[in-house]
Amino acid sequence: MKEELLKVANDYLEWVHVQLESDVNFIGDDYIDTIEDMLLEERILYTQNDMTQTIKSIISKLQDKYGVNNIFYGAPEHTVIENGRYVTLYNQLIIKNPKHKE
Repeated sequence: MKEELLKVANDYLEWVHVQLESDVNFIGDDYIDTIEDMLLEERILYTQNDMTQTIKSIISKLQDKYGVNNIFYGAPEHTVIENGRYVTLYNQLIIKNPKHKE
């Protein structure tokens, strides 16, 4: 992966980590839009293949760090169980905080 794309991926992962340091159960983000915005901000020219590689890298690293069962992506909304009830969250990416105490 190109160095500038790797930097964007790492910056995004750091943002996720900071969000999950607080005692939240879930965080959600329209991550494709966010990554595109980050690339535009940095004036990085990219192809669709570059974007796909960046997204795959981010998802893989999130799954490694927070667990496959705590990462929900691939749809504009996700239904998850929170405190014994189903909740629908309207984001492209949902990350369940594995350290959150219910």
